[in-house]
Amino acid sequence: AVVVSSITSAAQQVYRNDVYLLNTCGVPLELTLANDSNYDDQPRSFTLNQNQRSSIGNYQSFGEDVSGQISDQYSLSIKSPTAMKSIDAQTLRNAVTSIKKTEEKAVRSWTIDTGAFCP
Repeated sequence: AVVVSSITSAAQQVYRNDVYLLNTCGVPLELTLANDSNYDDQPRSFTLNQNQRSSIGNYQSFGEDVSGQISDQYSLSIKSPTAMKSIDAQTLRNAVTSIKKTEEKAVRSWTIDTGAFCP
């Protein structure tokens, strides 16, 4: 008798989920982020100029939706020359659930471009 053993590898697709902020506020913004990634979690600060887009969250998943991956400790501080706004995990989750995602191969992205995060 011939026994044929077939081993199938169930390699799961790894997705990259990126959340972006497009500065539609009319002024440069100072952004300070903490707990904004599930694979490269270094606090960071940078300036986001008018009409510039930058990542405010990076997550890897095996298909799960991005809103479930945002850490409860997520923190985004947005400072304009005249005001400041803090964005917490729930605010970011609410924002991404109301945005249409774009999907290209294994990269899914959401861009917040409504001005809702303007200080």
